[in-house]
Amino acid sequence: MRKLFLFFGLLVALNFYSFAHFTPSLRCLYVKDDNSVSLYFVPVDSLINSGANVFQQYAVYYAANYAGPFTLLQDAMTTCNTDCFDGLDPVVHNYYYIKATYSGGLTYYSDTLAVMYSTVSNPGNGTALITWTPDPYSPLPATSDQYFSVYRKTPYDFDFSFAGIIPATSPHTFRDTINVCNDEIKYRVQIQNQMYSETSKCRNSSTVSTGIFQNTIAPNIPTLTKVSVDENTNRVNLTWVESANSDVNSYVIFHSSTPVTTWLPIDTVWGKSTITWEDNINISSFTNNYRISARDSCGLASAMTIDYQSNMLLTSAIDPCHNNVTLSWTPYLNMTSGLHHYDILMSINGIGYSVVASNLSPSTTSYVYNGLLNNTNYSFIVEASNSSIIKCKSIKTSFDYIVEERTDYAYVASISVVENKNLVITINTNGIENEFDYLELYRSEDSPVNFTKIAEIPYQMNNTYTYNDLNLQVTKKTYYYRVLLYSDCLPEPLMSNTANSILLTISGDAAHRNTLQWYNFDDNVPLTVNPNSFIQRKMETDGDFVEMVSNIVWSAYNSYVDDVSELQYYGSVFKYKVGVNQTTNDYGYCPASFSNEVTIKQKPTIWIPNAFRPVGSQNKVFKPINSFISASTYTFVIYNRYGQIVFQTTNPNEGWEGRLPNGEYAPAGVYAYKIEFIDNSDEPFITNGTVTLFY
Repeated sequence: MRKLFLFFGLLVALNFYSFAHFTPSLRCLYVKDDNSVSLYFVPVDSLINSGANVFQQYAVYYAANYAGPFTLLQDAMTTCNTDCFDGLDPVVHNYYYIKATYSGGLTYYSDTLAVMYSTVSNPGNGTALITWTPDPYSPLPATSDQYFSVYRKTPYDFDFSFAGIIPATSPHTFRDTINVCNDEIKYRVQIQNQMYSETSKCRNSSTVSTGIFQNTIAPNIPTLTKVSVDENTNRVNLTWVESANSDVNSYVIFHSSTPVTTWLPIDTVWGKSTITWEDNINISSFTNNYRISARDSCGLASAMTIDYQSNMLLTSAIDPCHNNVTLSWTPYLNMTSGLHHYDILMSINGIGYSVVASNLSPSTTSYVYNGLLNNTNYSFIVEASNSSIIKCKSIKTSFDYIVEERTDYAYVASISVVENKNLVITINTNGIENEFDYLELYRSEDSPVNFTKIAEIPYQMNNTYTYNDLNLQVTKKTYYYRVLLYSDCLPEPLMSNTANSILLTISGDAAHRNTLQWYNFDDNVPLTVNPNSFIQRKMETDGDFVEMVSNIVWSAYNSYVDDVSELQYYGSVFKYKVGVNQTTNDYGYCPASFSNEVTIKQKPTIWIPNAFRPVGSQNKVFKPINSFISASTYTFVIYNRYGQIVFQTTNPNEGWEGRLPNGEYAPAGVYAYKIEFIDNSDEPFITNGTVTLFY
């Protein structure tokens, strides 16, 4: 610089922003796009034109070296208060200063400023390396900015755009990421200096450097900020931050279902500034996971966003008993800047949304809203928020809250004996329509008083419940049952009817008549139509019980006589059970109720002939006349005179036709026989005798 430091220091001491000086202050050298140079300076004060020292002109000098020699570029510039010589030098030179001339031969010189020269090189790695030299000032004045700004211009830009800054004290280099595929890029470097005040500044601008560059670096991974469901369309909407890479021209949307397996591209969004997208493919009532990638004009793609984000699902469970609804939602995962809280939004009858719960913990995934109003439509949305302004909405859940009067009941529908030791109790409720908490089952023996709790049956989302009461004396006692239904919706437990088991007894007489007596099943509900009773019997020759009498007129105490005198050939053992047919009443379907089983044995009788003729006679078969003989214990054996068995059977209705085991007729003579069975008193019966066979 010219040796004017003392004078410059005096100016600063008097006031930097004062114009009362003789010396022009050269502040900036600006190299224009056409390589012409403009000079910006603080002019001399016009007040010095009075008196002996009258301003005459400015002159501008340039030189290749700081030490000179300097050459006059232009003089006779007589406007004293101009502050810019625009495009004064059509050719860039290295150094410039300004001289002010006054009458009387008085001259004053500005500081000398250096033009900055920029150069750019291509390292071949997708970046540009910009360097510049020298500093326009040495040392850097206090009025100057403390950093250099780098500007870039691609063939697609109207003008230079900001590329970055470097502190003035750092090495004069800047590395720029290339954002063109294969094209020319221009760079210039600038540093600002004050003119008249801190807000009035000029720019020292370097020469323009040019190079051919190729983009080999993929764009930065974009930031996905929102995955939200639109309450009007029920579509998932994505929002992301616009890419900082200027050559990005599209974004690719990736999708995966839950569980997360394969990521598939489902759409491309064109335009660098387009930062929203609506999913018209996937249904928002399922969990959808999203990631995005940025693409540049060269076809280079960033990696997908590191963490995926998903739409929130929301379900509602209405509790009409307490007039509330429990909202449950899937958590919002990987929210940008972290999930801070949830808010619950509610709309009544389709009129707007308002916040009914705010700042719920990010670990919360359910909320109970109380105070539902009857005959009202509700819609709820959960909104997830981070600590700033990002808000993501769940899918909407809507319902009409209509509460009808409860019709709770518990009804002992049937009681049946199983295996002559257990009872199966069937209980009807309206549990599907009206949820309750649990049932308590009570039992009493022999009379419908003094009930004792025997079981607690939890609610199982059904109407019908069964309970097995084990190891009872069902052949000796009548058992009574009733139920208490507990529900938070009821002010007190609801008591059922009282019903009883059926106790069946039997007796027989010498005339082979079996008398059945029983107390019917009774539900003790006056409005229930009296059902018909039935009797089932099983003889030894039956595979299972057979209904022998039906549609018996219902009464509390019943008696029936079964004359089996004509059934002497079906064995001695007779089993019975009775029941009550019920199908459906006001309390639902009612299965039949069965009594215990009873067994009775008839006294057997036997008559044995003493002779028979197997050929040419009506008396061809030797067979005892058996009545009520049990086949399970019966044996009939015939022996010859040598003690050899010639015939045997276990069928009480089978006899000997007089043939030997080889099929030939036995010789005439006397044969011995032996008959054995267990009688009705469980005592063995044995008889021996002889029979004469003749022809």
